[in-house]
Amino acid sequence: MTTYVLGDPQAPFAAVMKLLASYDLLASDGGLRPDVELISIGDHFDYDLTAPDVSRAEGLAVLRWLAAHSPDQVRLVFGNHDAARVVELALVDDREFAEARTLAWSIEATKRAEGRAAANARAAAEFAPRFPSISTYGLVARDYASFSVEQRSLVVELVLAGRFHLGLTGALPDGRDVLITHAAVTEREVDRLGVAAQPAAIAAALERLLADAIAARRDDWQRGTITPLSLEPVSQAGAPGEEAGGLLAHRPANPDRPGSDRAWELDPVRPRRFHPGELPIGLTQVAGHTNHAMCARELVPWVTPAAQTARYAGLRTLRAGAAAIIYDLGVLPPAAGVADLILIDGELRDPANRAELLVI
Repeated sequence: MTTYVLGDPQAPFAAVMKLLASYDLLASDGGLRPDVELISIGDHFDYDLTAPDVSRAEGLAVLRWLAAHSPDQVRLVFGNHDAARVVELALVDDREFAEARTLAWSIEATKRAEGRAAANARAAAEFAPRFPSISTYGLVARDYASFSVEQRSLVVELVLAGRFHLGLTGALPDGRDVLITHAAVTEREVDRLGVAAQPAAIAAALERLLADAIAARRDDWQRGTITPLSLEPVSQAGAPGEEAGGLLAHRPANPDRPGSDRAWELDPVRPRRFHPGELPIGLTQVAGHTNHAMCARELVPWVTPAAQTARYAGLRTLRAGAAAIIYDLGVLPPAAGVADLILIDGELRDPANRAELLVI
């Protein structure tokens, strides 16, 4: 049995099938071959804000196809776009969301024409009073633009069935044990979990945290009352005027790069970025959430020439150690005294990209 890890499947259903077929993973009935295991790294919704209705249906199709397989054959990692359906958007219905998105798009237009200050003024005066349960206008304008109650219902069903995971483990072909999460674990999360910085210990702690969070909401959800899920203390939900931060939302970045917003990125309550030096030394991780273009832009000057000139990239490695930090293409070979983060979000939604599956 071979296990493959699929980077963020935010893409048309046909694109996901094409990638899996290119690895000869599909059986004649359209499902996975019985000798194949698949891990989806999370984020199954919201790949095209210009066509939210299409994106909405495609995301449902992808997640339903994955979930139609047995839990032993397909494991689903909880991504921020999945979690948002039962966290930031737990209290919103379709009509309210459509109205919020229309206003949010208008505020986005103001930002482009008049600047951030003018947009923020409109958000405070118009958006926040009208939609108090939605943390920011950007959340509906960009991040989760294809939301629907049907998507939330599917996430609730799968969460209650135990299909989503916060942390998994595996082993690379070179023998290294790896931790698998949606957006990576830093020393902050390890400290808050109170465990050793080892894949099995971290994954077990994350799974217990998720199970406890589900148990706290199970009775409400089974009655049809969708109260927001809490993944504290490692993942912080959005709050009025504030985007989410922590485990499901943060990304690696150089906080000293030109144009960075340190106050927002390194917010102590809701961190949206982390310095690569915060990755636990000796730990090898696999994560999605961050595509190559963002890494090449936000990890300067640690980007290798090959990575800097690559327009598209599938598998990549961010390596941090006492001697140096580098971001390079591919899976780097083992090294002592370093933290390795293997990034696998291959921007599958873009047909020009060369998305890849990771074998573990």
